[in-house]
Amino acid sequence: MEMKDIILKVNYYSKLSKERALNSHEEAERAKYRKMYLEQFRSQVKGHLDNIKIVDNQENNNIN
Repeated sequence: MEMKDIILKVNYYSKLSKERALNSHEEAERAKYRKMYLEQFRSQVKGHLDNIKIVDNQENNNIN
């Protein structure tokens, strides 16, 4: 599932929870989409960090 679709679901359940109490099925769905969001978010951040290249003033590659 794409991130934009996950965000739509998370926002839907967030809005719904402000209007009324969620039933157990809706709470489970909300938890599932929140977990999916966090997993994909972490994966994206890790991917960006893994692609960072540190170069000093003399343009020597440094790996931490």
